[in-house]
Amino acid sequence: MAWIRHEERSYRTLFLVLSLLLAVVSVWAVYDEVVTRRPWKDWQAQWQDHVDESGSIVVSQLNLPDLGALDRCMSCHVGIDDPRGDDETLPEPLRIHPRHEGLLGDHPPERFGCTSCHLGQGVALTAESAHAVDDPHWPEPMRVGRFVESGCLSCHRGEVELAGAPLLSEGRRLFQESGCGGCHATNGEPQQRRGPSLRHVAAKMHPAALAEWIRDPQPRRTGLVMPQFWPDDPARAAEESVAIAAWLLSVSEPYPTEAIEVDVNPVRVAAGQRLFDRVGCRGCHALGDPALDEVVLGASEQTEADDAWAAFGGGFDDPFGSGAAEEPEPEPPIAHGPPLGGAGARVRLPFLVAWLQDPSSYDPEARMPDMRLTDDEASALAAWLVSLGGARPATPESLRAPYDPDLLERGRELVSLYGCYGCHDIPGFEEAGRPGPDLSDYGRKERRELFFGQADVPLEAQDWESYSRFKLATPRAFVSDDIVPVMPQFDLSPEQIDALTIYLRGLVDVPPAPGFVHEPPESEELRLGLRLIEERNCTGCHTLGDQTGDILRHYADVNLGPPELTAEGRRVRPDWLFNFLLTPTTLRPWLDLRMPDFGLTEEEAAALATTFAELAEVPTPYRRLAHRPITAERAELGAWLFGELKCVSCHQLSGGEAMAAGELAPDLGLARQRLDPAWVRSFLIDPSVDLPGTRMPQFFAGGQTAYPEVLDGDVDAQLDLLVDHLMNLGLQPQGALLPEGGS
Repeated sequence: MAWIRHEERSYRTLFLVLSLLLAVVSVWAVYDEVVTRRPWKDWQAQWQDHVDESGSIVVSQLNLPDLGALDRCMSCHVGIDDPRGDDETLPEPLRIHPRHEGLLGDHPPERFGCTSCHLGQGVALTAESAHAVDDPHWPEPMRVGRFVESGCLSCHRGEVELAGAPLLSEGRRLFQESGCGGCHATNGEPQQRRGPSLRHVAAKMHPAALAEWIRDPQPRRTGLVMPQFWPDDPARAAEESVAIAAWLLSVSEPYPTEAIEVDVNPVRVAAGQRLFDRVGCRGCHALGDPALDEVVLGASEQTEADDAWAAFGGGFDDPFGSGAAEEPEPEPPIAHGPPLGGAGARVRLPFLVAWLQDPSSYDPEARMPDMRLTDDEASALAAWLVSLGGARPATPESLRAPYDPDLLERGRELVSLYGCYGCHDIPGFEEAGRPGPDLSDYGRKERRELFFGQADVPLEAQDWESYSRFKLATPRAFVSDDIVPVMPQFDLSPEQIDALTIYLRGLVDVPPAPGFVHEPPESEELRLGLRLIEERNCTGCHTLGDQTGDILRHYADVNLGPPELTAEGRRVRPDWLFNFLLTPTTLRPWLDLRMPDFGLTEEEAAALATTFAELAEVPTPYRRLAHRPITAERAELGAWLFGELKCVSCHQLSGGEAMAAGELAPDLGLARQRLDPAWVRSFLIDPSVDLPGTRMPQFFAGGQTAYPEVLDGDVDAQLDLLVDHLMNLGLQPQGALLPEGGS
């Protein structure tokens, strides 16, 4: 029985210990609840004092099963979604969200919570645990500062320009334009080669120029384009660039330029310079020489235009003056395409002629449009461009065929090593894929997954941000005895590194929860149209909204440059615009400027027509005025009023007398096929609404007419008459007179 008594004593001892522990815990719980209070309780008490209310102090918890999250953040951040928190005297946790109006309206906390954007440990109730910024054991510390924008990428994956996230948008743009996607995959986005095709490079470039370009491309191009592969090793750069050039030349496929011969003489060169200035090349290209780039075009045309305006007569004043531009502010150089000042030292003349006539024959994915040049025009323009080139470098013996087999093998190895095929179309590497690592989940990499190599980075500074910024600034700094990185040098500015780092932080390979993927408000067709406007550089020539056409900086009178497109969707019929984009024609024959042929597909042309209508705020579907036949009597009266207004002093009529070079207005013989009658009517009322600075007079200013004897001076009736006249030019009048305003 002794063992029973021993067991009883053991249970009594255990019970006593447990009772004491329970008493201690109870006392501590009461003390913690009443005396010490947790931080979230203090914040809630302060909030109640601020709003002069009383209530229970409890944990505020959001259960978000769709996101698989449980957030208690609002236990401290009580006023985050409350207008009463808009008070700068409040401590930070109690204030309203700094972007309450623009952000929380579309992202209500009861649906999105806090951690879906900010990360952190949502169930924690202290700042240290919830934010987890310095907690190495929590995989998703709270995003702070500028990195908050990175979280937007999780749901807004298909949007290029994301309102409210300018740094993220800039980082995405830099990633695309720098060609990063040619080497690195990101969440399944298709590979886009940003560099030109090298499939026919032997026909395009002089051998020594090709090697020199590969060795050091930066002085020859502006912007983020071809990077530098040997920034700190000139000897290696000279040796390896020659090997790469030799191999590219050896595998280059034939390109039909053998039969092209050009007589480069002063007359042809002068004609080429005039073409470069007049047909629109300056909308995309600079020459890299201030003496050649700082030109003002249209001086002679302006004099003739002023003479034509003075002869106009009729009692109308020019409400906009001469249209001469004020002294412009310094503008960044035009750099949509490469500067062409040194083309003669790099590019072969026969290739340049063939390229100017049909860029797509050399590279089907070329962004250069067809400028619709004749053989003589292409030859003259090419002759002038090559005349600008400096001394052509002598071709080294190693770049003369037949090439050394060892040199060719070395060149092929280098092309493969450096991943040149990620940006360029190169024979033999069509199926090579991307040469760089997949970055789809780069934003979640942990310290142990980052390779700092032998770089002198203190251990406490070895984190994701430090690695990413260092890698972008000096890509080959992280080396070891076994690993030598090959990422090239892009010479990014600190601001560009900031933007790219924020974009990279947002790359996570975790699909958003169903129903949380944001669909952009614009249609897929509109997104395509906006992308085409940017890719094809429409604003290089045309003013569109608040973007002024780049080429207009060269014109003394903007009316001599390309037309403004802001109101294009209202001005023209969508079917006409669709066909014009597919097959451009000349609308202003007195100007040398011409609309290029971009080789658009029907889908792309339709998307652009829809986009211009959307940008001009035209209701969809279009509500167009129906074409109204005109009677013989009404046609006669309309022709008389048309003549009295002297419209043909500035406008040409198809099949009519040829106009002098000073006339500025489009052919009205195309009005019926081209223009929307509703727009014509509104334009006649006040031309400056859609075309600020236009020389078109305001015939009906203030609702008055200069011809009170016509249709009893009824301005609306006269406007209808002029519209009917224009829409029936070239058609036979009908027999019966339609009622005024009839359709």
